[in-house]
Amino acid sequence: MMNKKQVLKKIITISVALLLYVSAANDSLISKVSADSVAPTTELASKKVKPFNVAVIKKNYGVYQGLFENKKSSAKYFHQNFVVSHVSTHNGKKYYWISKKNQPAIGYINQNAVAKPNQSKLIKVPYVSQYVPVKTPWGCAGASMAMLLGSQGQEITTSLLQKIQDNLPMQPIKGGQKGNVYTGVGFGYVIQPGALSKYARTFDKGKNVINISKKNLTLNDIKMYLQAGKPVLFYGFSSYQKPGDYVRNHCKVITGYRHGDFRVYDPLYYSRNDGAGSGGKNMAYDHGAIAWVPKAALQNEFCHKAITLK
Repeated sequence: MMNKKQVLKKIITISVALLLYVSAANDSLISKVSADSVAPTTELASKKVKPFNVAVIKKNYGVYQGLFENKKSSAKYFHQNFVVSHVSTHNGKKYYWISKKNQPAIGYINQNAVAKPNQSKLIKVPYVSQYVPVKTPWGCAGASMAMLLGSQGQEITTSLLQKIQDNLPMQPIKGGQKGNVYTGVGFGYVIQPGALSKYARTFDKGKNVINISKKNLTLNDIKMYLQAGKPVLFYGFSSYQKPGDYVRNHCKVITGYRHGDFRVYDPLYYSRNDGAGSGGKNMAYDHGAIAWVPKAALQNEFCHKAITLK
C-alpha cells in the first residue's frame, strides 16, 4: 500500500504525461491546419503539380473549398493572379487549386475560368471597313463598333452600317462625336467610349458592351479580356497621324493575342487584305487592315480608353 508521498509522486507523473500528450496533439493539429492552408482538403482526386501562374479571366464561375462547398463567385477574383499547386478532375472537368504566396488558399476553380500568362487566343471577328460599302472617312468608331457586334453574331450588312453611322451620337450629346462622319465638316474628335458603349447597347447584339476605360487600364488587362474571348475596341493613332499630334482620335479592334503580340483590326482600309503602307503612310501606325502588332508598339499609342464585352 502506497503512502501519501508515493501517491503524490504518482499523480505528478501522470499529470506530466497528460500534458506532454496534449501538447503533442496540439502540435499535430497546428501542422495539419498549416498544411491545409496550402493543400486541398477534399474527396476529389488531387494531384500535386509543379506550381504555375494563372489569372482569373471570367466572372461567371464558382470557386470552391472542399467537395464543392463554400462556393464563391470568380468575379471576386477577376483579373487577379494566382499560383496553381494542385490539379483535380471532377465529372470530366479539370479544376485548379489556387492560392497567393504566403496566404491561405482560395480554393478550386474550373480551368476554363483562368489563363496562363502567355496563353494565346484568336477571336472570330468580321473585318469592317469604314470606306466600303459605306464610305465614312471619319467613321472609325461606328465601323469598329460594328466589328464588336459582328463578334456576337450580328450580320454585317450595308443597311446596318448605314444605320450605325447615321445615328451615331453627336455633339451636343454628352460624349458624342464632333464632326460629320461622311464629310469631316466640323471634325474635332471621335465619340467617347462611354457614349459609344451606351450606343452599342441599343443594338440587339450589343447588350453586353461595356466601357472599361480607366486610368490604370493596362495592356495586361486587355490581354486577359482577349484570353476570355472578348474583343477589345481601343482608342489610338491612325496611319494619317501628323508629327506632334498626340490626340488618340482613331478606333481599332484587338481580336487576338499570341506570343506577346496583339492582332489589330484597323477599319481605315478599303479591304481586309490591304497590307502595311497602304493607308496614310505614317509607318509607325500604317500596319495594314489586319496586323500583328508587338506589345511595345501598341503601348506607344495606348491611352487607357477602351470598350469590350462583359
